[in-house]
Amino acid sequence: MAELLMKRLKPPQFQIIAHERTFFRIVDLVESLPRGRLLDIPAGEGAISHVLRPLGFEVTAADIDPAFFKAEGIPCLHADMNREIPVESETFDYVVCLEGIEHLQSPFVFIRECHRILRQHGLLILSTPNILNLASRLKFFFSGFYSLCPRPLDEFTHLPVFDHISPLTYYQLRYALHSSGFQIRKATTDLWRRSCWPFLLFYPLLRLYSIRTMRKEGDTRQRKANREIRDVMNSPDMLLGRSLILVAEKQGASSLEVIDASQV
Repeated sequence: MAELLMKRLKPPQFQIIAHERTFFRIVDLVESLPRGRLLDIPAGEGAISHVLRPLGFEVTAADIDPAFFKAEGIPCLHADMNREIPVESETFDYVVCLEGIEHLQSPFVFIRECHRILRQHGLLILSTPNILNLASRLKFFFSGFYSLCPRPLDEFTHLPVFDHISPLTYYQLRYALHSSGFQIRKATTDLWRRSCWPFLLFYPLLRLYSIRTMRKEGDTRQRKANREIRDVMNSPDMLLGRSLILVAEKQGASSLEVIDASQV
């Protein structure tokens, strides 16, 4: 599959702004879905768009700078992911966000916008660095910085689009998605990092401590959710995985919208 995809990417040559394994994993996930309308955001040079359109998807791209977009015959919209996406509500069956959400000043805004523009039961497929893998946790313990967020942000370039300004854990993304009207259907990764394997020796202690931490929750509904969260966080994909890849389905209205409406 990977060799076939690389052939499709040439010519022209597209720069993939992600690890190739992440790119291929996302394409494999999307390829297994029924065909429909798909938004690729942030599109970059258009590698995802270029591959998915021949597979039968009706692709629209969006990026903060459409001038970089190279995929011919595919429309590319100007879109700031921190703001309203310039498309009508319930337009798309799928939104694909490859390594984008960690660059945003307002990730919650983006997730709610994805909910708005997706049709009912539409899917948001996103990837982001998995900052809770075992090697990343050790790096944070010693340095105060997660893997793929290796040093303080540059305060002087004022180009946050290039920095991981909003690294998010699985449980933070789950909260953002579930409170915005999504339900996570799949949590997976692109590859298992060999540097994480030695730390599996601590797995029994990790699991025990996570149970101890989450058992203090008083809300019975959240206790059930915490068990689900704990199972995912202690899974091999999350303990060893380089990237966090989520597939989330649009359900009803955002719970935050419901709260706002009840207060009017």
